[in-house]
Amino acid sequence: RRIALSKCIFMFLLSARLSLCLFVFLLVSILSPAVLASEKEWLVYDRSQLMEDEYRDGDSFAVKPLTGYVYLFRLYGVDCPETDDRFESRLAEQAKDFAIEQDDVMKWGEKASSFTREFLRKPFRVYTQKIKADGASGKSRYYAIIINEEGQRLDEALIQAGLARAHGMGAEWDEPMWEGKIAKFPRRMTSRRYLSGLRMLEKRAKREKIGIWGK
Repeated sequence: RRIALSKCIFMFLLSARLSLCLFVFLLVSILSPAVLASEKEWLVYDRSQLMEDEYRDGDSFAVKPLTGYVYLFRLYGVDCPETDDRFESRLAEQAKDFAIEQDDVMKWGEKASSFTREFLRKPFRVYTQKIKADGASGKSRYYAIIINEEGQRLDEALIQAGLARAHGMGAEWDEPMWEGKIAKFPRRMTSRRYLSGLRMLEKRAKREKIGIWGK
């Protein structure tokens, strides 16, 4: 009996230990991307230029900072209509969310792309943590916040113009350097709060039937 009892206790402790290890592993898997994102250093590229002859759409485009290296950046928190007909599932999903015909998605995508091109006509500032934002195209790109000379954020401007929806990954930071840097950024930001601000702008654009919401 003692041997049987000892085996039962051993098996119970082993099972409990394995369950705890599994729980810790799952918890780390879920939290580690967010933790890594918040801890990564923000890089700033001043006087950057849009590379118009490279791949681009309203929320994803090639940028050349003063370093001379060309990066493909993807805006935090927004999604513009597609300009590429290779990804039919994306076109269908966007048509449903924007409440438009699928054939019209790329037309609005071109309008968003033109808006971004005009917005970035003059040199601009890029904030990025070099967090990868790989999409269906397979091209290597990074999430970024883009600010023009007037201190306007491109992600906000696209939504206010009715050319994008609040969608995807929000930015987060806890950086003293944000204070007094062209745009008026809060001292701290969470991903949820970032997206919440964009959703409020989207609701206003819908209510006022601006851009794609007023077709």
